[in-house]
Amino acid sequence: MKKKIADLIKKSKKIAITSHIRPDADCLGSGLALYLMLTQLGKEVYFCNTERPPFPLTQLPCFDVIEFRQIYPESFDILVLIEGETEARTGQKHIDKYFTINIDHHTTNSEHANLNWVVPEASAVGELIYELGIELNIEFTRDIGYNLYAAICSDTGSFKYSNTTSKSLHIASELVRKSNFEPCDVSNLLFNSNYYEKVQMAQKVLSTLELRLDKRISIIVFKRNFLSTLDLKDIETEDIVSIARSIIGVEVTLFFKEIGDDYYRVSIRSRKNFNSQVLAKIFDGGGHECAAGFFYNGDIEKAKQEVVDIIKKHLK
Repeated sequence: MKKKIADLIKKSKKIAITSHIRPDADCLGSGLALYLMLTQLGKEVYFCNTERPPFPLTQLPCFDVIEFRQIYPESFDILVLIEGETEARTGQKHIDKYFTINIDHHTTNSEHANLNWVVPEASAVGELIYELGIELNIEFTRDIGYNLYAAICSDTGSFKYSNTTSKSLHIASELVRKSNFEPCDVSNLLFNSNYYEKVQMAQKVLSTLELRLDKRISIIVFKRNFLSTLDLKDIETEDIVSIARSIIGVEVTLFFKEIGDDYYRVSIRSRKNFNSQVLAKIFDGGGHECAAGFFYNGDIEKAKQEVVDIIKKHLK
């Protein structure tokens, strides 16, 4: 499949790239790296997303090339879908009008594109874009290497999560060797770039911390009114989830983020004794074994109890 995609790219002149809504460092870093690779090959390339990411992801190299708009009805030879194979996942309308290439590492991917390269064993889609770059004989410049390293570093939690493999470590090492960037610069951008207001917000979220099921489940809540006294619009919250997950004995962490009246985006983070996907799928969500999510419409206290009851049934 990798060779098929490379061959098709070589034959194409005008290429569009898009990634999923609520973009993270993996889809953005991978998309930006692919944009730079294709530009290096002399292609006419457009990276179009429908939603802007939170700070500090806006500081990734060459971020300004991303256009926030619909792709349709502009014509393209191919449309590359990074971690998002459907209209619902990308926010892009009429993607069925294009010849699509689907590159992902989520087991929940439906593989409805014309070409599907889905590798659940990959720690990040950044690994696949790196392999594609090798197939295309790309020069791994500083910006390409930085973005791919950021993609892998982010999805592995700076190589701390259970999805970290010898392959992800090898690719990260190769990126550092081939490209002129400092790994600590990437880590500082992703994990040590907090505004004072962000820390204040984290304090408010952590004040909601509660433990359930003999302290095997931790729950934290983000309320919209937390932002009323802070000069923040939207920020990355993964590090706050990590704090709640780091408690000794906690197997599952639930993060309820209020996005409307009685409407929440629920992020699940788990250790090996619980498959986050099982819970997410019950509520029509998706994700990975140790990181998944879904939306919940209803009273939050009812939601907490309902979710805890489900976890109790499936927790090893």
